[in-house]
Amino acid sequence: MKNFLTLLLISSVLIFQSCENRKKEPKTEKQISAKKIEESSVNANRFKSDLRPNENLELGKTYTDTVNYISANDESDEAIFTVKKDKDTISLIYYKDEIKPVRGDEIEIKWKMDSIRYAGDPEYLQYSEFLISSKKIKPLKLVDKKIKFLWRETSYNEALKTDINSIILNEKYIKTISEPEKAALAYIATFVGNECGWDGNANENRSNLKCKILWALGLGYQCSTQHLELIKYWFRSNKDILKEVGNCPTTPDGATIQDTFDEIFLETKNNEIIISFKASGFNMREEKSWNWTEKHFLKFKENELILTKKEVSKINRGTFEVSGN
Repeated sequence: MKNFLTLLLISSVLIFQSCENRKKEPKTEKQISAKKIEESSVNANRFKSDLRPNENLELGKTYTDTVNYISANDESDEAIFTVKKDKDTISLIYYKDEIKPVRGDEIEIKWKMDSIRYAGDPEYLQYSEFLISSKKIKPLKLVDKKIKFLWRETSYNEALKTDINSIILNEKYIKTISEPEKAALAYIATFVGNECGWDGNANENRSNLKCKILWALGLGYQCSTQHLELIKYWFRSNKDILKEVGNCPTTPDGATIQDTFDEIFLETKNNEIIISFKASGFNMREEKSWNWTEKHFLKFKENELILTKKEVSKINRGTFEVSGN
């Protein structure tokens, strides 16, 4: 009887230990790594950010810095507020109701380092910059300048064994372009062809037309949400322009009837944007051609563009003969 009780006691202990071991499932490498990051960061107090690259930051402490605003994106799970300080670009997580400044505005931000577990991966703890608030210090002021934005050049195409006349863009200027200037050019480019072609085969809804100007400006396809929303924001008080872009055209190169830019000039002076361009067009079926010029005067006022005047020349019409007819 005594041996039986001893055996029963030993069996109970072994069963209990076995249950305990099953409860403590081994952690994955990702979980272990995340735990190490959490412990080392908190204990060693070594949080780092390009906003203050030479400091060890404290978790949860509020910092104040002066930066230049770049953009805000609230289409993902975590809204991202992007700024530039010195030569570094930094993205902060922010609340979606935060007022968005204008690209290039000098702003003061209050921010902190905090932890976040991203949706879909709750086991992985990370640390990031969080925006608490922002305040405009110095609004963007356009730099006075006059540039040639677009022109055409003819060069020999070895593959086609013929001369090709192509659009050339001022890439150097595009790298430093301000948001209102980008919006002004995007509006002009909406209605005149600029080497537009389907990216692959045309979609049923014609949503993959790649045009040279919009693509270079980082605005995606012709009539895309990114393209039209920029125009609608900057010209939000002009009902005529909003109606125009509501009928956004998708005309590729090779269409029977089409227009194209020959040159575009842009001038900024006293916070006014003046865009002048020459354009031409043709109707291949009827062997007709035309050309004209336009000049748009746009006042930049804080975070809006106001079309104050538009000059359109008389259309010069002519004819041509298609080779082989």
